[in-house]
Amino acid sequence: MSSNVLERIEKIGNKLSLPYIIFFELVLIARMVSVYSTLPTKIDSIFTLIIIVFSGIVFFCHFFPMILKKKKIQIEYWLVLFIVILVITTLINHSYAFTENIKLIIWQCIFFFCVFEVGRTNNQRIFKIFEYVLLIVWTVLTSIALYLFFAHVNFSMPVKTLYYGMRIGFYENRLYGIFVDPNYACTISLICILFAIRNIIKNKKIIQRTLYSFIALIQFSYVALSGSRSGIIQLMAATFFGVFFVYLYKNSTNRKFVATKLVQALLSAIVCSAIAYGGVSFVQSGYIFLGNEIHVSSPKMLDSFEKRTPANTENNKLSAKRPDVEENTDISNSRFKLWKSATELMRLNPLFGVTPKGFVDVAKEKIPETHIARTGQTPHSAFFYLLAATGITGTIIFVVFLITKMVNSLRILFSNNNKDYIEFIIDNQVVLVILVSSLLITEIVLTRRTATFVFWLYLGKLQHTFDLMKVKLRNKK
Repeated sequence: MSSNVLERIEKIGNKLSLPYIIFFELVLIARMVSVYSTLPTKIDSIFTLIIIVFSGIVFFCHFFPMILKKKKIQIEYWLVLFIVILVITTLINHSYAFTENIKLIIWQCIFFFCVFEVGRTNNQRIFKIFEYVLLIVWTVLTSIALYLFFAHVNFSMPVKTLYYGMRIGFYENRLYGIFVDPNYACTISLICILFAIRNIIKNKKIIQRTLYSFIALIQFSYVALSGSRSGIIQLMAATFFGVFFVYLYKNSTNRKFVATKLVQALLSAIVCSAIAYGGVSFVQSGYIFLGNEIHVSSPKMLDSFEKRTPANTENNKLSAKRPDVEENTDISNSRFKLWKSATELMRLNPLFGVTPKGFVDVAKEKIPETHIARTGQTPHSAFFYLLAATGITGTIIFVVFLITKMVNSLRILFSNNNKDYIEFIIDNQVVLVILVSSLLITEIVLTRRTATFVFWLYLGKLQHTFDLMKVKLRNKK
């Protein structure tokens, strides 16, 4: 095949990458909105089909020219091995949700070999537009959530596709707004804060800086009112990470001893993390006070909903105290029980697990006394989900993959020789926020949520920097 044809194929892939990423982004955002779950399933099936077709074309245009040109194929072999483990566990446990597991494998391939590879090209136009779209759409959605907060909207209704049903407004003293789950929504708000900070740093005009500061404030407001404890941990982790490495970068030319700079960076990071934690409590208290003083009329369109299970607050007063936490002696909110259940599932097949989509059926059939069997919930942790679904082999492979990326990032961060160092820190923070989230809720793998999509896109962007680092090291030799 001529080089001209291969170049055309590559150009097609490059041109399709932008609409592919933006369409993918918008569909996943839509799936985070509660009302989307009430739409006919055919709509979601059509969107899914479009994404799969797009992904197939992007995959072909990216890898096919490499193969024909006999180039070294840049692909993550740890991820290939992980897909192999998924196939093995699906075949071994073929009597449990076989079709659903095949679909999940396809989605994992899309994230691993399409989204990640698009990120790896480091196309600045794609990332710029992606961030603008997320900032605009998510700010609109969180603004609606804040409006519902001041309108004292607070109700739920059963929806078959949602475990807890559709919760709207400030439900059980948590700001659901119009989102399915405030924990997942909080993660996206934290990502938006990082994108806003990036634009504040980049832009010199006061109007633009003011606009992005306002966006960051809106997103921080949602984080404070979401009642997400995992979100606070993510915020503190991102703050600690950012302050620590920015301090080292700003003092890289300082003649102080390395140990002194490290201690100062560590102390600065701890103090700023504590301030971030206190900031959440302060903003939350401020909103609760204002919410009890200000009351706006609720939107009339909500009258059409069948409100079967309203959750009224005492004396109609807003409060930040979560009943599921205040009235619960289990500090983990059942997470420890779910994690224990996940390890018990893993013991049924230690090497390859019991499949991602069939684990609840397996639990009900073989270990019905476990918490997962009784509730039908996921393990609420990517690590324990991996253990249950893919066993020791799948978990080790995936964890090793992540560790290699962490090591590469830390090498660059401590070397201080990256010309776009601050940009690199923010990209790492985006990935870190989602990674920390995955320790406490199901994220980054064996799922198809917005944060998972962002994780693989920006991990791919980091991989571009890792690839450049390898080239520099080779040239030095």
